[in-house]
Amino acid sequence: MGKLVNKRELSEIVGVSERTLTSWQKDGLPIAGRAARGASGQYDTEKVIAWMIARQVGKVEEESPKDRLSRLQGDKVEIEISEKLKELIPVSEIEPAWFAMVASARSFLRSQPDRLAQLLEVTDGVEAKRDLIAETFDDALRKLAEYEPTEDADEAGNEDVQPASEDDSGSVGREV
Repeated sequence: MGKLVNKRELSEIVGVSERTLTSWQKDGLPIAGRAARGASGQYDTEKVIAWMIARQVGKVEEESPKDRLSRLQGDKVEIEISEKLKELIPVSEIEPAWFAMVASARSFLRSQPDRLAQLLEVTDGVEAKRDLIAETFDDALRKLAEYEPTEDADEAGNEDVQPASEDDSGSVGREV
């Protein structure tokens, strides 16, 4: 139990007028003890503060249909502005290029095991082999970083999408 105070003291503690406290009583402000008409009642400060917190939380959590509509309309306007400023790009514009990029990377990576196996067989030393593998990975990452979508990117995700150029004519790996 918190400290028991009268209306005047409670008014000073919570920083509102006694009239506001009377109004709040109609909204459920807890009263520890009622007094006769004209006399001040008693209030448990702990219960009053808990009631005030719950009341404020309830206000925050409540969203009227009008407030929700206003919030959604504001969100829609923000999205439209972001699209016009090219800060947002629709998925339908990104997805084909992304699928084409992944298909190109997949094709490149699938072409590497045979090439690496042949080069590793004739490469001496663990360090040289490690360097060869690292250069192959670096080349794959460079190709991804420099990837330019082709006109076929619109059909990306299909198996017939052509991968990016795979110029493997010795540009990767070490001379043995």
